Amino acid sequence: MIKREILSTGFFIFLILIMIMDNALILPNEVLIAADLKVNFDALGILIGFYTIILGVSILVFGYLTDKINRKKILIFSGLLWAIPVIFYLFILEFWQLLLLRIIAAIATGVTAPLTISYLADMISPKSRSKSFAFWGLVETFATLFASFFALAFNFIDFGAIGGTPNEKIEFIATNYPNLLYTWRLPYFYLGILALIIIGFNFFIVVEPKRAAKETYFKDILSKKDLQYSYKIKLADLKFIFKRKSNFFLIFNFFDVIASGLLVAYIFPYIQLEIGVSVIDLKIIILFLVLIIFGLILGQFWLAHWGDRKVQKGDLSGRVKIAIICSILNLPFLLIAFTMSPNVSNQTFFFNSLVVNETRFWVLWIIFTLLIGLGMAFTFGIAPNWYSAMIDVNFPENRGTMIAIASFIDTIGRAIGALIGGFVVVLTGSFSSTIIWTLLVFGIISIGFWIPLFFTAQKDFNSVNEIMKERAKEMEKK
Repeated sequence: MIKREILSTGFFIFLILIMIMDNALILPNEVLIAADLKVNFDALGILIGFYTIILGVSILVFGYLTDKINRKKILIFSGLLWAIPVIFYLFILEFWQLLLLRIIAAIATGVTAPLTISYLADMISPKSRSKSFAFWGLVETFATLFASFFALAFNFIDFGAIGGTPNEKIEFIATNYPNLLYTWRLPYFYLGILALIIIGFNFFIVVEPKRAAKETYFKDILSKKDLQYSYKIKLADLKFIFKRKSNFFLIFNFFDVIASGLLVAYIFPYIQLEIGVSVIDLKIIILFLVLIIFGLILGQFWLAHWGDRKVQKGDLSGRVKIAIICSILNLPFLLIAFTMSPNVSNQTFFFNSLVVNETRFWVLWIIFTLLIGLGMAFTFGIAPNWYSAMIDVNFPENRGTMIAIASFIDTIGRAIGALIGGFVVVLTGSFSSTIIWTLLVFGIISIGFWIPLFFTAQKDFNSVNEIMKERAKEMEKK
């Protein structure tokens, strides 16, 4: 039985990860796509922004369905909805065709956040949820990194040898590399085929865990084979959910992801066009290694573990406190890093105002990577504690919906970041300036939404806990 559960979870997660790779496949090849379809960065901003908004709406719908119907059926449906269209990327001729297929992909991938969090919440003890979400974040990050490098494996253009503004570089690539423009489509084709195979395994093998099976007061009761958690979400529940103050501050703070949405959307064009180097250059490899070491080990695990430890010691709002600390401390490191604005081709820093030799460039480059690594570590530390806090202050039958609403609001923030980035970069010609001002303005606003949680989280956690305790007693009597 245990082997069946492990195998079932493996195929379930594998299909989710393939779908999560969707956006990571397109971001490294934005320049190539722009050259292939003859568009500029404002069009790419629209593409990413539309994708993000539709993704958010889809998350909202799938979140509610996750709390209502069988999660396996939802996963198989959304998997097919993603896999079939991405295979047809091979036949795209115009930008509008890509936009249409990206909208379909966004609808399909909307299932991943609420479905995964709901699934894991029913498999992991409440005391260790931050660590479990941190582990999921690690797996998700590695999947995203794999997708990024998998996408780049088909891209053989030397970006460091191309000069000019971002749009001039796109025109140069379109003119001089016509036989390489199609290669951005290949990663999607191969992963689409793989997804169809994994969908077959999900259909025959996957079983899902009982809802609320790991909750403190229900664990023993639901271990009996014939018992199920009988509570289901109703539309009428939504008005009561939002009476919980912590939900408001946890859900509606989309300001903290505007800057990260912009950064994620344009990180590869930033590296290729502003830093002026190929992603496979040694300097960029070192940058990614620092991000992995600091972001994943310090951010995803140590900060998540710290949140769990505070809760285990009786500080029920401990996870929220760690998330607040992270949201404040990421700002100074990232602001200083992007102010350094290096350019490898010109051997300069600080927006070409400081020219250095090779040795000094390496010293400053290491400082630059460490600053970004520390900034991203605190950024990565927010998510596992945020997810756990959201689970803590909501009932099992509401969690998929609440995660979906929160993720929807987050996607609005990311979409705003992508749209701002696309147009501002065209106007200013600088990714660094755009990122700096976005971090500064929206980061400060975001902190204002985190601080009230110091005063609301523990009260809401206690309220939910008491009701769950009463429900368990009633179920035991029946």
